Amino acid sequence: MEKHEKEIYLSVVIPAYNEEERIADSLYTVKDYLAEQDYRSEIIVVDDGSSDWTTEVVRTIDIYGKEIKEQDVGTIMENVKNVGKGFSVARGMLKANGKFILFSDADLSTPIEEVEKFFEFLEGDYDVVIGSRRLKESEVEKKPFYRNIMTLVFNSVVGLFAIRGIKDTQCGFKAFRREPGQRIAMLQKLYGFSFDVEQLYIAKKLGYKIKEVPVKWTHAEGSKVNPVKDAFRMLTDVMKIRLLHLGTGKYEH
Repeated sequence: MEKHEKEIYLSVVIPAYNEEERIADSLYTVKDYLAEQDYRSEIIVVDDGSSDWTTEVVRTIDIYGKEIKEQDVGTIMENVKNVGKGFSVARGMLKANGKFILFSDADLSTPIEEVEKFFEFLEGDYDVVIGSRRLKESEVEKKPFYRNIMTLVFNSVVGLFAIRGIKDTQCGFKAFRREPGQRIAMLQKLYGFSFDVEQLYIAKKLGYKIKEVPVKWTHAEGSKVNPVKDAFRMLTDVMKIRLLHLGTGKYEH
């Protein structure tokens, strides 16, 4: 694994919306992990117009890593209003300077150290590597029944209207080579919870290679997903994806 001394190897993008109660613990966990690695890294937190003290909490944490030898770059970005998780992820990806960009949910349902499984594929032939909770080797804590129902219905709609061959499009733990990732982020048009599907749809149209990797996942309380309202919005968004990208043909690299 090539890790150049002066190059930022990994950018960790964390979208946050009203996460004042857990963002500090999550950031310290990520920082502690990165401090143990032999590569340079950065953390980019994108606050999606929180109405609580999320931004203020982040600013009290030294995400600039001055006391940590390797994790020496940090950024806090603020959306002027609540735009959507997808917008925050795309904005963070476009800001990233790392060779690889990891997007991780703020609740760390998938532990940060699971990224170690991704590097061999990113260093190899793959442009996008996504965590999956639906592979045989995945280690998943039992999800609430409504989440299982949502997943079943959503995956059926995704396969019908958007992309096939991917078992879990919604795990909040995905990594990209920087150039492909930023290209995808620039072409992205959906900013809600179904942005993951659109990103993968664009990646396939661009001809990028996608690898699905089994990860650990634990259900975290305090989900921002409304089982009824957001589920309906996600389904309608997925059905829009092809329409949003009609006339583009096959994107050029």
